[in-house]
Amino acid sequence: MPIIDLRYRPSTRETIDGVMTNPVYAEYVKITDFPKRPVKTLEACVDELKSLDIVKAVVAGRDIETTYATPNTNDSALECMHYAPDLFIGFYGYDPGKGMTAFRGFQNALKAGMRGASIDPCMAHRSVDDACYYPLYAACCDHDVPVIVTAGLSPYMPGVVLEHMEPRVIDRVARDFPELRLLISHGGYPWVNEAVAVCMRHRNVYMDFSSGESKLFGEFYIRAANEYITDKVLFSSANPFAEVAKAVRKYQELDLTPEAREKMFYHNALKFLGEK
Repeated sequence: MPIIDLRYRPSTRETIDGVMTNPVYAEYVKITDFPKRPVKTLEACVDELKSLDIVKAVVAGRDIETTYATPNTNDSALECMHYAPDLFIGFYGYDPGKGMTAFRGFQNALKAGMRGASIDPCMAHRSVDDACYYPLYAACCDHDVPVIVTAGLSPYMPGVVLEHMEPRVIDRVARDFPELRLLISHGGYPWVNEAVAVCMRHRNVYMDFSSGESKLFGEFYIRAANEYITDKVLFSSANPFAEVAKAVRKYQELDLTPEAREKMFYHNALKFLGEK
């Protein structure tokens, strides 16, 4: 079965070091086994993805420079695109604190071949419905490209406030931009019911539950994928935080119907990316 991974960053030295030196992850790095993650060349990452039948992988840039003074990763996303253009799809990491500089950077990224935007509201300290994002949303509608919203628990991140990405504010954006394709990444945990409801309310809102299927409401995610939002759930590995091979195996073992699993791994992603 072909697979499209909607949240992947290669386990290269650059990526691993970027996490290790990012102040937002300082506590996470101290108390988890992340420093033991295997480091691979980009060539090895490509070989691994192909061995897992992953035919496309979205590499989402991250830009939180104005809040955490750490380098953005948009150049890394572009590097992946150039290295394996048939495999990697780049999304531009958008820092709302940069104002028009970010907006113009996004426009240039689209010209360079990127296929969407990625925002991290909690890390940017700006709510999803903050006016600073609205030029981006309008541009995405105009260019018919989607937005990935990091919307999950964000453990071990002092200074990060969850309310910036809770489903009620995503609901407001979906109301204001009904054409905008949005992905609630990490399942909106801990607001599981609300995140599912937002997907049900809006034709163009999708979700993944990367890093969420084994938490307290894991069974509800699976039931929702099987019964309520079968056409709205996407696969995201969250590599390197969750190793991609382990993520694929875990999702293959979840109690999903064959229809839900096939749509999650492939068909729903095509719709989200605007290819179907």
